Amino acid sequence: MSILHRPSDETLAAFAVGQLDEGLAVVVACHIEADQESRGRLRELRAVQGALLDAAEPVAMASGPSPVATAARPEGASVEAAPMSEGMPKVLRPYGLGPWRPIGIRIAMRRVEVPGADARVFMLRAGPGISLPHHKHTGFEWTTILAGAYEHEYGRYAAGDFDEADAEHDHTPRVDPVEGCTCIVAMTGSVQLQGWLGRLLQPLVRF
Repeated sequence: MSILHRPSDETLAAFAVGQLDEGLAVVVACHIEADQESRGRLRELRAVQGALLDAAEPVAMASGPSPVATAARPEGASVEAAPMSEGMPKVLRPYGLGPWRPIGIRIAMRRVEVPGADARVFMLRAGPGISLPHHKHTGFEWTTILAGAYEHEYGRYAAGDFDEADAEHDHTPRVDPVEGCTCIVAMTGSVQLQGWLGRLLQPLVRF
């Protein structure tokens, strides 16, 4: 299936010049690794930026590591190295992964340790047919689908797709009834569950 959902041009441009939070950048990089068209768009943006730099007066470069490309496992972190299993994005190799932990019926989460990130980064795995609560966010929720699929009010998202949501979006994700879904998520702000059931469950939500 061709990938239909990609980052906005603004997001790709910010990624190209290293202006994204490291956690958000990791999720964008996972999508770019999977999607040839986004890689092409990124090359075009970098070519334009290179031409602009050639025409500009030289300035001193900022010090410090580049996000995503040079991130490393935190010293002494109690995590395992990202395994090179089938379907695991290569961009995750420098990072540590926590163990899979159940957070609901047929739903599990594992942390992705991204040094210096303000966004929380984690992988989610949900069984076939799972429906997640109707919710919205106070910040960003950026997701790249690694395997399987889900759908919500804004469309269907399959392996490689990028789902870019912010405080203006509210949705009720429904996992593919056959394939299930595994994804990587970067989140800023908090999750706000909607409806009476959401208000009842809100104190239990700990992403």
